[in-house]
Amino acid sequence: CDISFYIPLSVNTPSQLKLNKFNNLIYKKYHNNIKTDHQLTLWNKPLGLTSMYNKSKLTKLELTNIGITPRQRSIIIGILLSDGWMQSRKGWNPRIAIKQSVKNFNYLWSIFEELASLCSIYPYPSKNLKRGKLFYSLTLQTRQLKSLLLIRSLLYTEVSKNLFERDIQFELFYYLDYISLAHWIKGDGAKHNNGIVLCTDSFTVKEVVFLMNILYIKFDIQPRKHMNNNYYPRLSISKKDMLKIRPLIRPYFINHFLYKIYL
Repeated sequence: CDISFYIPLSVNTPSQLKLNKFNNLIYKKYHNNIKTDHQLTLWNKPLGLTSMYNKSKLTKLELTNIGITPRQRSIIIGILLSDGWMQSRKGWNPRIAIKQSVKNFNYLWSIFEELASLCSIYPYPSKNLKRGKLFYSLTLQTRQLKSLLLIRSLLYTEVSKNLFERDIQFELFYYLDYISLAHWIKGDGAKHNNGIVLCTDSFTVKEVVFLMNILYIKFDIQPRKHMNNNYYPRLSISKKDMLKIRPLIRPYFINHFLYKIYL
């Protein structure tokens, strides 16, 4: 959800100058430390901001040659199972986007540090007026990349020409790992009865049951399904199972979200 700054606000939105000032404050301590280098990165480790291309526009060949690492693939899958979404335009490859409240800036920036090699711009701010209050948020989006087609095939089906709907495929079983699970919990997880509830409200019952089976077989836990407000299916992980997986997902958590796994 979005966050509102705790100041009285009218229905009048601030000027673009104020929004630019907000943007500058957010990035002041971050972007000055980015340097260009050619150091090797250890296998399956974060690539960091230095992996970001300096060119905002790339040729078709350059875009085709941008691949994703197994670590990035796992992160993206976890994001798409929670707060992220995939955009597919006619004649273009897909891209990933995720929007977060400014209070979750540290989380969004940690994702950007992981996916910088896939992005052309920094996360950008936006504002929304809801019930007379102004809310600020930040959106991260990748380039439109051919290397994201595999992930799209795991989570989406083309129902008509250039129109895709989410439809989790069996092959997701082979790609969902502890990194994905950590990002899934960070995005959509909440503390519940000394365990965790995954807010899978936008999933069908069939998809939730399939995800339950993946969690049971791959991670040796026994999640339960319950209906939120008698309509939306959700997954709950017991305290016992949470304690079992916590040491394995802890390395992929930032301090901001440790409370979700009772740390």
